[in-house]
Amino acid sequence: MRRLLLGALAGAFIVSSSLSWAQVGGPHTAPTEQAPGGTGMGGVDSPDMTLSDGEIVATVAASNRGEITLGTFAQGRASSRAVREFARSTVSAHTEAGTRMAALVQRLGLTSIEGTESLRLNAEATSSRQQLSRLRGGAFDREYLDAQIAAHGELLELLDHKLIPSAHAADLRTALQSDIRPMVAAHLAHARSLRRRL
Repeated sequence: MRRLLLGALAGAFIVSSSLSWAQVGGPHTAPTEQAPGGTGMGGVDSPDMTLSDGEIVATVAASNRGEITLGTFAQGRASSRAVREFARSTVSAHTEAGTRMAALVQRLGLTSIEGTESLRLNAEATSSRQQLSRLRGGAFDREYLDAQIAAHGELLELLDHKLIPSAHAADLRTALQSDIRPMVAAHLAHARSLRRRL
């Protein structure tokens, strides 16, 4: 009887392992391991960190909200006209991107699912807003641009190593590649250019 029970448990484990393997297309890498060629940025490109389409949508929405919040604040606080204009264009672009993404989400019937990445981006935006609220003048302008460089650089890493590779819906992957990524790259280049002048 004991042998029968052990045999049944072993069989169940093998079937369970095989199903897990088939669902994800291969083995999971342990969370503490870095995937080969990794960036060292919190496991951004680790294969065990695949996101669902709902989590991808929530992550992009969190990024857009953060950029809109910080950009709106910067428009009223920045001392440099160029920085205020950058903030205005960032708010406009992320608002429009959010509208396009919302329409795509509705068309595909996706549901936004808050996950680790979206929650982290929300927390980072809140922290940046708190830090910026203590600054004025040139110090504000420099800190705002530094925050924009960090945020857009991080989002590019997420897009390239996690969001785009994880996208299941072809239309979502296309939107990330041809709409969101070019916008983020352009904002990063613009912020770096402005920062060099301050």
